[in-house]
Amino acid sequence: MGILDEYADLINASFSRWIEVEDDQSRWTIEDFPYSTGVDEAVTYPHCWRCVTVNHCWFKNEANKKPFRFDYSNTSFSQTPLSKRGLYHPHCHCKESAINVPKVNNIKLILDNAKKNYFFDSKLGWFHSWGYKNSDKNNFIEMIKNKIAEAFRYGNYTKEKLTRTGYQINISITIPGKNEKINKEYEIVSAFIIFPKGTLRCMTLVGGREN
Repeated sequence: MGILDEYADLINASFSRWIEVEDDQSRWTIEDFPYSTGVDEAVTYPHCWRCVTVNHCWFKNEANKKPFRFDYSNTSFSQTPLSKRGLYHPHCHCKESAINVPKVNNIKLILDNAKKNYFFDSKLGWFHSWGYKNSDKNNFIEMIKNKIAEAFRYGNYTKEKLTRTGYQINISITIPGKNEKINKEYEIVSAFIIFPKGTLRCMTLVGGREN
């Protein structure tokens, strides 16, 4: 890729509503490491955990919804030349590439049974207070998964933190009441880690509610 092509990519990414972070010199992604340890830099060297955790991940192209860029404002060009000023640190190879706005069916959720069971075991009272019955559990899970995917593709999420275990976000969704609560709506928050290519790994299905 020539220098003009690189600048064209930068310009396209800057105007795109969504971007994918790509490090074409690294094969590592957050999927390669267990949550218990996060990214192991002894394995990924010379690629740091910050780059590995976001490699091939999709983000809404807004400052508070994607990884923060490295601040070079107090660094002279003699200290770090322009050619070495990477996105997240000096010598970083990551780039932002423009992508289409994801569709709901582009978003994949990793939601294991342990997360589902924890919600129903610890917050069954909430579930019932929204008008749902035990017989509604499976349909509720499918409904909430669809709403989470929809909220993410609209960029309705906030950054919680970035650590070596991944880029964690909170997703706010509105769920409808049922039966005697059919005319009510409830705001809840779910916690996920962004994985590559539009995949979200559930940390907490329902971590809070706003009403």
